[in-house]
Amino acid sequence: MNPRSLLPKRSAAGWLLGLLMLFVGLNAAAQQDPPGRVGRINFQQGTVSVSPAGDDNWYQADPNRPLIAGDRVWTDRNSRAEIYVGSTAVRLDEQTAITLSELDDQTLRVTATQGDVQMRVRDELAGQRIEIDTANLATIIERPGDLRLDSDPVAGTTRVAVAAGGVTLFGENGESMRLDAHQQLTVSGRNLAQDTGAPPRGASDFDRWVAERDRLDDQSTSARYVSRDMLGYQQLDAYGDWQSDPTYGQVWYPRDVDAGWAPYQYGQWVDIAPWGWTWIDAAPWGFAPMHYGRWARIGPRWGWVPGRPHTRPVYAPALVGFVGGGIAGGQLAISGGRQGVGWFPLAPGEAWRPGYRASQRYIDAANHAALGPRMPSTHVAFANRQLPGATTIVPVDAFGRAPVGRRDFVQIPHDRLAGVPVGMGAPIPPHGGSDRSPGGRFGFGRPAAPPPAAIQAAQQQQFQQALQIQQAQQHQRQQTEMQQRATAQAMQAQTQQMQQAQRQMLEAQQRAAAQAVQAQQHQQAQQAQQIQQAQRAQAEAQQRAAAQALQGQRQQQEAQQRAAAQAMQAQQAQQAQQVQQAQRAQAEAQERAAAQAMQAQRQQQEAQQRAAAQAQQVQQAQRAQAEAQQRAAAQAMQAQQAQQMQMQRQQMEMQQRAAQAQAQQMQQQQQAAMRAQQQQQAQQQQAMRQAQEARPRGPGRPGQDQGQPDRP
Repeated sequence: MNPRSLLPKRSAAGWLLGLLMLFVGLNAAAQQDPPGRVGRINFQQGTVSVSPAGDDNWYQADPNRPLIAGDRVWTDRNSRAEIYVGSTAVRLDEQTAITLSELDDQTLRVTATQGDVQMRVRDELAGQRIEIDTANLATIIERPGDLRLDSDPVAGTTRVAVAAGGVTLFGENGESMRLDAHQQLTVSGRNLAQDTGAPPRGASDFDRWVAERDRLDDQSTSARYVSRDMLGYQQLDAYGDWQSDPTYGQVWYPRDVDAGWAPYQYGQWVDIAPWGWTWIDAAPWGFAPMHYGRWARIGPRWGWVPGRPHTRPVYAPALVGFVGGGIAGGQLAISGGRQGVGWFPLAPGEAWRPGYRASQRYIDAANHAALGPRMPSTHVAFANRQLPGATTIVPVDAFGRAPVGRRDFVQIPHDRLAGVPVGMGAPIPPHGGSDRSPGGRFGFGRPAAPPPAAIQAAQQQQFQQALQIQQAQQHQRQQTEMQQRATAQAMQAQTQQMQQAQRQMLEAQQRAAAQAVQAQQHQQAQQAQQIQQAQRAQAEAQQRAAAQALQGQRQQQEAQQRAAAQAMQAQQAQQAQQVQQAQRAQAEAQERAAAQAMQAQRQQQEAQQRAAAQAQQVQQAQRAQAEAQQRAAAQAMQAQQAQQMQMQRQQMEMQQRAAQAQAQQMQQQQQAAMRAQQQQQAQQQQAMRQAQEARPRGPGRPGQDQGQPDRP
């Protein structure tokens, strides 16, 4: 909510109405479910008056009657009051008038018409909005802490003092100012104009009273066992005791109750919108145990089982089951031919369903908070109805007319209750808005001192104008709902269009993916065919190289054999010349053999180079194919490319190993040929020596050594 929208410029009354959103009709129309929290007058001294929402009269405050949006509170002279909404405390000094302008699960807005108001916000806001307004300004609580506002309508000023935490002040025209801890400001007018002549506020009796109330609240024993959002836990310390039970955990037992006492026995049924019939207990401690948790008979005593201690509680008008009064056609006859109606407390583990309209989310939240994790599920439906004295019965015509006392109880045999149907909602319709008698539908018995006439007149004017605001807001809500429906329809149509476009896009993507898969398969087939052709060409080249090498070796061997035969023939036919010719022929044969071997090696190398070139072509084809595959489907083909690269590496490694093996084989063959050639040369040399030694020597010449052979 924009505070600026709360501050119209036309008149002070109209601007104040913008701050209020007064009365419960506004709150009830704003949400389907009733609010899960209410307010409560936790402590009072002196004369404290309350005017319920929708009523112009003032009554003495009843601490067990819930405060709702639209309720007004007035503290007379020498009087003070402490109001709790959840864990937030609102303290009023004497002659202070406030209105609970807005009160629901998320918002607390208090409007102070006159007097001194202190507010203590204990817990983190967690999405909640807490606001306190005066005729001069709107104050938004930003952080937990302590805040005091002194409003003087006569002087037209408001003093704001922040003891802890932080707030933001807003003026009529959207002016804003932030105050942090230990800061204070006095504002004159409605535009946050600072009143420099106002003296700083010092400590007062009201401040000391507030400090004492804070100390008592901080020391509460019951706060250890229940959530501080549960209203009325402070009174449990003085009127009862906590004990641990093995079945229910921590249980609170009231002190000083009658021997035949039962929960929901002394009090009054009051029609409070939007809940309807609401139980107002007569005991000073009777707020928390009658609107939260469950009751159980433990031994001879009644004990209250509060539920989950760390869950925000949900307020319920009464946690009882009803019998009689015509529920599901069931009648509960009493003396004198009249009909009766009775009620009994729900037991631990029994779920509560309200008699008014509410969503399942609301019902689940209420039962989740009340039914603790250790609460057993009762084996008998409505276990407390089976207990004698647990059901309070009154005549139907007396229900909701006045407080229920001992004189109103109707006694019937307990076994007559066994067959009577049970309902969660009261079977008696409200008596109507015309009932303004003491103790009537508003639940206040005695009139009380009203605030000054000027304040009443201002509040009456606010009430009349609030009805106009309510109608305007209702019209605005209807327009908003129409806009929301139109927006929902447009969003639905847009969503359908988007879904159709997404389906078309998905189908196109699927077709593209199918085409990419087909192209990939075709490329893979081509690549496999190219690889097979390259492998066949490489194998053929290797075979041709090997055949040529073998042919060269055979030619070399044949040449060597022919050379040896020629040498042998030359050696036998001729002497030295023939040997020389044989040597020259052998040398020429060796050169031809070497040339042939070199040619064979060159051919083999050329074959290997051609095989390597073909392998390179295969690799280039593979790279080109990989690039084409990456462009076609980069993400989808990453894993396949990795697999292809791995296969290529394996093939290249196999090719390299094959080439290495061929090279090693060729080297071994060459080495074998060289060794054979060396052996042949050695044999030829040996044959030549033998031929020289076997040649006949001629007659010696004079002077020649006979021991030396003749030279040719």
